[in-house]
Amino acid sequence: MHFPVHYPPYSALIPLLLLKCPTLFICRNNGYAISTSTEDQYAGDGICVRGIGYGMRSLRVDGNDLLAVYKAVSDARKVAIEHSCPVLIELMTYRVGHHSTSDDSTAYRSIDEVNYWDKEDSPVGRLGLYLVKNKLW
Repeated sequence: MHFPVHYPPYSALIPLLLLKCPTLFICRNNGYAISTSTEDQYAGDGICVRGIGYGMRSLRVDGNDLLAVYKAVSDARKVAIEHSCPVLIELMTYRVGHHSTSDDSTAYRSIDEVNYWDKEDSPVGRLGLYLVKNKLW
């Protein structure tokens, strides 16, 4: 399931916790809920701590690191199956594009900010550097 930040799946968490359903919740935290930055969207330290508050195993991962995401999802799947419980994974990333075709993200973030994430810290660029560094490409 994919839930944007502005639609928290709290009503789904409680039954899954109580019924001990092996489920993975993956929250892609891209820093914005449509045009509102997460700093203005909620107080606290992200989404991961909300899962912890419900007694759910939760972790936060660098969502721009493909290998870290793969390991986190693999480990979380193992925990969910072995312990028969839901697990919440918060992937910290960045949305380079507009939210939708009717969104002009330059109204709430600078071109320099977008360019930094697109050129300096994109998941594709980071994976490419890893492959080159390890002589896999």
